[in-house]
Amino acid sequence: MAHHDDLLQLAHESVRKTSPNQAELRRAVSTVYYALFHLLVSETTLNWSRDTSRNALGRMFDHGLMKRVSDRVADSKRTPFTGEDPTSVSELRWVAEAFAQLQERRHIADYDNGTLWTPLEAVVAVARAEAAFIVWDKIKHTNIAQEYLVSLHSAPRLRHGAFSLRP
Repeated sequence: MAHHDDLLQLAHESVRKTSPNQAELRRAVSTVYYALFHLLVSETTLNWSRDTSRNALGRMFDHGLMKRVSDRVADSKRTPFTGEDPTSVSELRWVAEAFAQLQERRHIADYDNGTLWTPLEAVVAVARAEAAFIVWDKIKHTNIAQEYLVSLHSAPRLRHGAFSLRP
């Protein structure tokens, strides 16, 4: 089982507990974001031909850039994906939106002690990540999905085939 799968399983187990406490709910929300983060990083680094450099490449990802790119990809006005398969576009947008939303929820879970989490909110976050894993598996070989992966690691001023990452 891959690291991202382990994280997803850990988050799932945390929310299945009877009467989880705030620390467990917060940890589940945070962990499930990292599960999706590591899935996308893993998928990107698998494209790198040198096995020995993949871990170093994986450590170079920036959460802020990944969020900005995901927000842009999720927005049909900013990234129209003209001429691409509408189903693949819709599914990629869904994954990108899930990433951005889970990152926002992780920030709340990790840093906003004034927010009390309900078990349902944590379950919804875990379910969203689980669905993102499934949707990603369906589209990961498409050109736009592969370009999304590259953009998660690239400077936003670069232009890729299907979409522009210019601000």
